Amino acid sequence: MALVSYPSYDNNRLANSIDSEYYARLQSDLSKPLWNYATQQKTAPGSTFKMVSATAALEEGVVTTTSTITCKGYFDRFNTENPYHCWIYPGAHGSLNVTGGIENSCNSFFYEVGYQLSIIDDKYSETTGLNRLNKYAYLYGLNEKSGIEIEESEPECSDELPVPSAIGQGTNNFTTVGLARYVTAVANSGTVYNLSLLDKVTDSNGNIIVEYSPSVHNTIDMPTAYWNAIHRGMRNVVLKKAYYNNLGVNVAGKTGTAQESKSRTNHALFVSYAPYESPEITICTRIAFGYTSEYAANVTREIYKYYYKLEDEDEILTGTAAVPEAAITNAD
Repeated sequence: MALVSYPSYDNNRLANSIDSEYYARLQSDLSKPLWNYATQQKTAPGSTFKMVSATAALEEGVVTTTSTITCKGYFDRFNTENPYHCWIYPGAHGSLNVTGGIENSCNSFFYEVGYQLSIIDDKYSETTGLNRLNKYAYLYGLNEKSGIEIEESEPECSDELPVPSAIGQGTNNFTTVGLARYVTAVANSGTVYNLSLLDKVTDSNGNIIVEYSPSVHNTIDMPTAYWNAIHRGMRNVVLKKAYYNNLGVNVAGKTGTAQESKSRTNHALFVSYAPYESPEITICTRIAFGYTSEYAANVTREIYKYYYKLEDEDEILTGTAAVPEAAITNAD
């Protein structure tokens, strides 16, 4: 229903005749306003990928809906001197089932998932782990473009390091629109659609020439109990955010904080759907180098307010950025 890239530009100044000075300024602008961030920028998905890993874990028998994995705050199967850390370290989440793993965005839980997916004949195989993870990333359509009719970058599913890949790192790189298609499939429990920007084409008199309807790319056949476990985890993520209390619509979602460079701040992501009880819309928000996923979740809340008319439009569309009510800088 909407696809937005920021910063934007005034396309009226590029229509019919081009304002050459304005165009030159756009081309030299380091914020790249001519680049569609929603369809062309690729980054690691961070923890928004964990529903893929949860699907793989459940379907491959690594976990059940009730079995638990214990988070000690770190994962040291490979290197006891320099282990992978959970975001809560030096704290720990303790024992979590798959719903709790998503709810708490526990890195240790999903590191263990990535490790167990890599075990074949009692031996660790990086290739096996990657193949199993990518099998489910492919099912969610993350290995192909979304289907929209404008320029879109090719996605990249991770080809190394299955353990960090299971938390959305490795070499996973996806567009915002690709993540939007993925979370839509999660929300509706397994139908992956080809996305489209077009509703219909009419002639100058308003007569319909072509109508476009959703086309199905593939479906993911998984037990209802598995979907329910994933959905509960996503709902619990949002229940922990005080600024979503009393919103007027129940939202489920997953935050993600993705590192690209140690010299720049992390990317902030939030994928979500509403209403939780009977999903109607999904929203994927990415703020490049946006510090923390809480900022992306805050922006998304304003979009839900606008769509569901939960607040006066003049209160939402102020033309200025507001400091979020809460930003947990180390949360994932």
